[in-house]
Amino acid sequence: MKISNSSLSIRSKMTLILDTGQLMMESGAGSKRIVRDMLRTAACLGIYWEDVQIHITYSTIMINVDDGEKAYTMFRKCYRHGINMTALLQTSEASWEALYKNESYDNFRLRLNYIRQNFRNRIYPEWMVILAIGLASAAFCLIFGGHAVDALFTMLAAMVGALVKYGCNRLEVNGYVTIAISAFFATLTAYGTMYLPGATNPFLPVVASALTLIPGVPLINGVDDFLNSYLTSGMTRFTHTVLIMLAMTFGIAGAVSLTNVPSFTEVPIAPEHLYIMQALAAAMAALGFSIMFNVPRRYIIAACLGAVLTVDTRNILMVSFHMGMASASFLGAALLSVFYFALSRYFHAPVFVVTIPAIIPLIPGVLLYRFLFAIIDIGQIDLMELLTAFKTGVEAMLIILGLSLGATLPDAIAHQYIERSKRKNLEKLLKRRDGIEADIRKAADLDKASGRG
Repeated sequence: MKISNSSLSIRSKMTLILDTGQLMMESGAGSKRIVRDMLRTAACLGIYWEDVQIHITYSTIMINVDDGEKAYTMFRKCYRHGINMTALLQTSEASWEALYKNESYDNFRLRLNYIRQNFRNRIYPEWMVILAIGLASAAFCLIFGGHAVDALFTMLAAMVGALVKYGCNRLEVNGYVTIAISAFFATLTAYGTMYLPGATNPFLPVVASALTLIPGVPLINGVDDFLNSYLTSGMTRFTHTVLIMLAMTFGIAGAVSLTNVPSFTEVPIAPEHLYIMQALAAAMAALGFSIMFNVPRRYIIAACLGAVLTVDTRNILMVSFHMGMASASFLGAALLSVFYFALSRYFHAPVFVVTIPAIIPLIPGVLLYRFLFAIIDIGQIDLMELLTAFKTGVEAMLIILGLSLGATLPDAIAHQYIERSKRKNLEKLLKRRDGIEADIRKAADLDKASGRG
């Protein structure tokens, strides 16, 4: 039985389409990519996009299919959210290979079930992920100008926070409470390292130890959703991110209230000089985030080299050309995405798999929780401090916008060329399978269907 066989019920086809969307959403994909893969799955099943309506929110995916006589509606809740690049790639590849090989419905369904069953069986063991969290946090410390001992203390504090987070997850503690508790213990441990010998800048571990808790990918996806007119999903992602940031800030503030740490949020993080260590730190951060995001091993070197290119470009523009952080971050992300887009044929995978771990180290986490700290203490600050906090928040959002625009620059510049190539490929596959039925050329235009045509 081929996948497009009309003997399949509409319910069976819609279930498979929703399976694809749910796996993509729970793996950390943006809304546009989710809709495109769902429409491609629908095309595999003989349902063209003119007969499909898809509504995306962060927690729910809804689909309506019209067979000419009746309209059918189903929805699927997405309860768990994380970043799993391996599952995301496997799901996307499954729909493409189903088209190329004209696989049976049962084979396609079994393949998606296998991906779902192994969703939690990540490539890297838990101890390595905890080590990666510490490594990425230590890299932030080095990027901010810290030395090896500062980075070591940061790594220790971040790993304590990660262990606490894993423990809370096993006990099924509320996610936001888990973030707050993890940030609390990471910051408290970092404070304890201030009394250990060897630290040259004892405040940097306090600043950097909890930065890996910041949901950088949902933040970038939220901006991308806004730019692609998926407003409901974008707003939900943004709200989710703000709640995580607030929980993290409350955890840090709780730890600070128990200690006599002064205003550590004023520690400078912008690069003032250029060091070789900054390039090594960028590669360390990308390595840590690649493991955290379950990126396949074959892409890790490319992600690390991309981080070196991105961070060094930003730092050179800021130090040598006195460019603002938002503009420099945009150009760093843009250079990376354009360069890797030119090499994309060698990756055999979407470019974002290597660009996301490389760009995440540029997320302005410190600026964001400077802003949130000011909001928490709003009753104790004067007008000038409030204006400074507002300026910090605006600068952070501009940096995030710049990173999102830079990451999607190849798609914006070469959009028509990219989509024309994909459309012709899909058109050829559909024509080979369905003959001259319906309007194959129109049915293959998934870009228009996903909202940008």
